Amino acid sequence: MLITLNPKFVRKGLLPLLATIVLFQSIAVGDFWISGSLPEVSPDEVPKLFRENLELKARTLEGKLSVDSEGNFNQQFEGEPGLFSLAFPGDRKISLAIDEGQRVVVQTDIKDHGALKIAGSPDTDALIAYESFRKESLARLVYPPRAALNEATARGASAERLAALSEQEVEGYAAHRRELNDFTIEQIGKSVALYATSLRWDPDYRLSELENAVEAFSENRPQAAISKRMIEKVQSFRRTAIGANGASLAGQSLDGKSHRLEDSKGQYVLVDFWASWCVPCRVENRHYIKLLDKHSNDNFTIFAINLDDNRSVWEQASKRDRVTWPQISDSLGWDSPMAAAYNVNALPMSFLLNPEGRIIARNLRGAKLEAKLAEIFK
Repeated sequence: MLITLNPKFVRKGLLPLLATIVLFQSIAVGDFWISGSLPEVSPDEVPKLFRENLELKARTLEGKLSVDSEGNFNQQFEGEPGLFSLAFPGDRKISLAIDEGQRVVVQTDIKDHGALKIAGSPDTDALIAYESFRKESLARLVYPPRAALNEATARGASAERLAALSEQEVEGYAAHRRELNDFTIEQIGKSVALYATSLRWDPDYRLSELENAVEAFSENRPQAAISKRMIEKVQSFRRTAIGANGASLAGQSLDGKSHRLEDSKGQYVLVDFWASWCVPCRVENRHYIKLLDKHSNDNFTIFAINLDDNRSVWEQASKRDRVTWPQISDSLGWDSPMAAAYNVNALPMSFLLNPEGRIIARNLRGAKLEAKLAEIFK
C-alpha cells in the first residue's frame, strides 16, 4: 500500500526529483540497508539517518550514506527497532518507524507535486496514520476554542467571558488527549509507532490499557531502548497518580528568595505549572487572586512553577497577572527537571495536594476547583 505524505515535507525548489530509498532486511537480526539514487546530490551532500530519543528531545546519527558521483548509494546499518528521521540535503527529512525485517520504500514523484510515498513498513504506516489523526483532532477540538479565546483576549473581553472560553479550550485539549489515547490503544497495537504516541499519552485516561500495550510490545523486545523508555514512562505516571506523594520542588522566586514545596506541608496546596504564553494559565492566574482571598482564613495556598525559558517574560507576566503567591522557575522551559518530576508535557497543569503531601486531584480549574475547595472547607 502506498501512502501519500503532505507535500510540505518536500522543500520547494529542489524538484523535480525522483528518488527511491529501500530499507532491506539483512541476514542478521536488526540489520538493514538504505539504498537509492539521488542524481542531484553530490558526494559532499549525503543523506543521513538519525535515531530519535523523545525523552531527551535529541537525535543521534545512525550513519551517513556514501553517495557516488551519480547520486547512487547503498548503505548497511545495524540497530534495534525505533523511530528514525532520514535527513536529505536541503533540510528535507522524513520520519520512519522501523522494526526488524522490514522493507521500506520511499519515493518522491514529480507527477504528484513532489509528495513522498512510503510502502513496505506497517509501522511507518501506523505512524503516518497517527500523525494524520492527531492533526485532525487538534483542528477539530482545540484550535476553534483557542482562536476564540485569543480573539476575546485581544478585544479585552470580560473576565467571565475569558474564563468561560479558557475552560472550553482546556476541555477541548483534554478531549483531544483522550482521543489520542483511544487511537493508540485501538489502532497502534504492538507497532514501533507506539513509542511515537507515548509523547502525548494522557495518564488520567485508560492508563491500565496503555500499560498493557507497553507490556505486549516489550515482551518480544525486552532489551530495546524504546521498550525500557515506555516502561519507565508508565511507571512515572503512577508516581503522579491520585494518592501518590507529590515530588519535592525547590527553587528561587523573582526576588531571589528560595522556596520549597515541603515548606507548605500541613496545608492544602495547589501545585500549578504555568507559562506566559499559555493563555488559559494567564486567565486562571487572575482567578487565583479571588480564590486566595476567598480562602484567606482556610488552610490553603498555591505553589507555582513557571515554565518560561526567559526570566524577563516570566517577570512581565507575573506583574501583569499580579502573582503574589510563591512561585519558582529555573528558566529551562520544557527541559525543567521540575516539569519532568510531575510529568508535565502540556499546559495548563495542576495538582492539589492534601496536608500530608499526597495528590488528591489533578487539573482542577475554575468552578471545579472552587467546588473542590468548598467541599474540603465546608
